[in-house]
Order: sequence, then C-alpha cells, then structure tokens
Amino acid sequence: MIGKMALAGCLLATGLGLVAPLAIAAGGSDTCVATPTEAPPTDCRKPIDTDTRDIPGADEAVARALRLVGGHGYYQLCARLAANIWGRPRAGYFSAAEQWRQMVAAGNARAGDRKPPVGALVFWETGGPYGHVAVYVGDGRVVSNDIGDRVPGEGGVYLVAFGLIESQWSATYLGWAPPIYSTT
Repeated sequence: MIGKMALAGCLLATGLGLVAPLAIAAGGSDTCVATPTEAPPTDCRKPIDTDTRDIPGADEAVARALRLVGGHGYYQLCARLAANIWGRPRAGYFSAAEQWRQMVAAGNARAGDRKPPVGALVFWETGGPYGHVAVYVGDGRVVSNDIGDRVPGEGGVYLVAFGLIESQWSATYLGWAPPIYSTT
C-alpha cells in the first residue's frame, strides 16, 4: 500500500493527470476493465451472488467512502469515485451510463429496485450522455460527488440522502448493480 501511495504521489507531482484522492483509495488490480469500444473481459468474476443481498467487502468500501467524504477532486468523475471507494484506481468504463448499460447487458443490474444492499453501485439517468453513479452506504444515504458543490468544478465528495440526486438534479433513478471490477 505504501508503494502504491508513493507511486500515486510521484505521478501527481509529474502532472500525469491523476486525482489526489486516488492515493487514499489505491488498491487492487485493474485488469477487468472496458474501453468505450469494448466490453470487459468475460473472465471477470462476479464479486457477489446477485441472488443474495450481501456484498463481500461492503464494510471496507463504506469505511473508505466515509473517509473520502469532505474531499475534493472528483468533478464529473462519479464512476472513478465509485471505483476508488471499492479500492480500484478507475472504473474501466467510459461513463456511468456505459457502466449501467453493461451491467444490464450482463444481467447484473437490478433495474428500479430502490432497496440496494450496502455497498451497491446506484445509477441515475441525468439527461446527458454520462449518467451518474454513487455508492449506497445504508440508512437511505449515498456517497456521491458534485451534489453539494458551492463552486463549479469543485468535485466535492458528499454523504447525502439517496433521493437528493433525483430532487436536486432532476435525475431518473435506474437501479443498482454490484461493484463488478477486477478480482485479481
């Protein structure tokens, strides 16, 4: 972990475009990712049995999410924030909307289900091409970016009520999916 944080610090110092919170949430491999033109590899294991409501690692992810609350640097980077919460350096998807589409196509999405398990990725359609994703942390709350920014471009990380994304941004809730990222 120290090596990853040192590497992230060096990359930040050289200006290679990494976001500062990455050093906090660094961890895991990033081999099961998609590009805008291809799907993730088919050998990616699902982290949960989607017939249950338990997500292994959710307690650690929620603890990481709560440590990120109050931070900045995630302006329009909701998919990266969600991935960082789950210990990944990036989502591996072009956008939250693309991630949702791939979760639906793979049969991993729970469309319209407003009772996600703790740690689930929750998705909204925002009227733009990118959509929005946040992480459900329980008690009707999500950790999300940008929703409480007082200054455009701030990229703040906030703990907010689940429904605030809809009421403040006029977004349409799509559903939830498990955090499917690389398992190696």
